[in-house]
Amino acid sequence: MIESAIYFLIANIKMSNNELSRRKLNLVVCEMYNKFIHGYDENSYDDVKGHYLCMHVSRNKSIFDERDTESDLEDDDYQREQLYENGECHINDIVDLHSAYYINYVKNPTRKHDIIRNYRRIISKNDYIQPQLAEVLNLPSGECVAIIKTMWLKVVQRAWRRFCNSRKEVINKRKNPTAIHFREIHGKWPRECRYPSVNGMFWR
Repeated sequence: MIESAIYFLIANIKMSNNELSRRKLNLVVCEMYNKFIHGYDENSYDDVKGHYLCMHVSRNKSIFDERDTESDLEDDDYQREQLYENGECHINDIVDLHSAYYINYVKNPTRKHDIIRNYRRIISKNDYIQPQLAEVLNLPSGECVAIIKTMWLKVVQRAWRRFCNSRKEVINKRKNPTAIHFREIHGKWPRECRYPSVNGMFWR
């Protein structure tokens, strides 16, 4: 599918600035800007050095779909052309395309970044290139950068996981004969057997 992803990148029509600005969050593939990879000249915006470059913005829901294989397309050129012209390339194909580049890039021990000292270690991770939720911005010098927001989704997931675990603990405490007897007498559960509130679950 790498070849198909390359075909898509060539055929893909870029989103306009207006289209991107209407969407606060986008599903993107991005990578850390590195002037030794992406280039830098007198026209480049200086702040781009600390940004993630947006390499691809997904315009479909392919992340929820199974990936097609080359055999699924049955070497049908028309079907493949229609598939990628309509923006239906699976986002994980784009991830594989960019990850393949870094697999070879990190083999050279001289690879570096002018700001990030442990850059080589970061790009060596298997999950360095992955789909991200991000706000996409176009800098005055033309670079398209991504401000990653996936971290907030992870914060919500961790908080919700803690909340669900707390409820499970309460359920187990309510099975205790002492707690059941307390409820029969007082008409309510003991304090330690009350369900936690959703309010304030992020600060627990």
